[in-house]
Amino acid sequence: MTDSAHLQGNTSTSRQLVASLIAIATAVVLVVALVWTKKGPEAKLEELPPLKVVLLEVQRQDLSPTESLTGRLQPVRTAQLKFEVQGRVKERLVEPGVFVEQGNELIKLDAQDLQDQFIQSQSQYDIEQAGIRRDQRMLKLAKQNLELQKAEVQRYEQLNSDSLISASQLDAARQQMLTLDSQVSDLQYKVTTSKARVALKESERDLTQRNLERATLVAPFSGYVNEVNVEVGDYVTATQIVAIVVDTSSLDLQLDVRGEVVAALKLNQEINVLVGSNTIPGKLIALQPDPNISTNTHAIRIRLPGDQVQSGMLASADVPLSQQVDVLTVPVSAVSTNAGESFVYSYQDGVLDKLPVVVSNRVGSKYIIASGVEAGVQIVARDVAGLKDGQRVIAEAN
Repeated sequence: MTDSAHLQGNTSTSRQLVASLIAIATAVVLVVALVWTKKGPEAKLEELPPLKVVLLEVQRQDLSPTESLTGRLQPVRTAQLKFEVQGRVKERLVEPGVFVEQGNELIKLDAQDLQDQFIQSQSQYDIEQAGIRRDQRMLKLAKQNLELQKAEVQRYEQLNSDSLISASQLDAARQQMLTLDSQVSDLQYKVTTSKARVALKESERDLTQRNLERATLVAPFSGYVNEVNVEVGDYVTATQIVAIVVDTSSLDLQLDVRGEVVAALKLNQEINVLVGSNTIPGKLIALQPDPNISTNTHAIRIRLPGDQVQSGMLASADVPLSQQVDVLTVPVSAVSTNAGESFVYSYQDGVLDKLPVVVSNRVGSKYIIASGVEAGVQIVARDVAGLKDGQRVIAEAN
């Protein structure tokens, strides 16, 4: 009994201990939950001060717009040289970079065959000339002989009528007269056609002479040799580009422009061109009135003196456009765009009003406004991206 009672007492004590631990744990959980869910002090919301904006007044003004176009400077003249005859290169007399005067020799072909052809044609011309002089002398003599023979026939006819000579003698005299007359006609034909024969031989001679001269390639104008594409011993044809000469005494800037740009330009008009850090006055020397069918642009050429710049340099031309007279303008920075629409923000008594506007075009840092705002209205000048209609702002000095 004593042992059984002892065991029951221990069991009761253990149960009490477990119950106490559970109660303590439950209390801790409740305390933590209360602490976790306890509301803190509410944050006090402070109203932000009004945004400061810079204002300007919409104005009417005259604008002289320009359009900056870029291209590369080119020589005023470029000649891609070819021989007009074929042959083997005998001499190469220049190298790229050499300055040559008009008519200076550049390349020579072996011209022995052409020289022989010229000598032959010259000889034929000389022979023809000598033959003509001979025919002229013979014609003169033949005419004299014919006149003498005619007189002889008349005398024979008289003698025959007097029965002093036979009829056969008269016939022989007449036959001789006919022979001389035929000779005169033949010589007369040769002399008459001599000019045509001489002209034919002369043209053959001149052609061979020109071909002989064409065996030497010369500079068509003064300038610099840009390329030499053959070596001594090369065989060249009449279709092969053998050298290139450029004239850089002046340089051309060729540009493609829109139709509205061309409408404002005139030939010989002065246009400033920026090359590097230098602004050089140029002259508009060419203007294509009808646009290119594929690009719908017009080609123009501006000429510059070549003493300050080099061919191949990048250049920008400020091409003047049609003057805009008495137009409404606002800075580009004053216009906000959204979904293809444009807006400005007008200012009245510290409040912004969002105004839709129609932008005509841009001139430099300004937009031309077609409608939507009037001259004299105060608008926000810049930093308009985050503004809202009806927003309160503070005007700040510009």
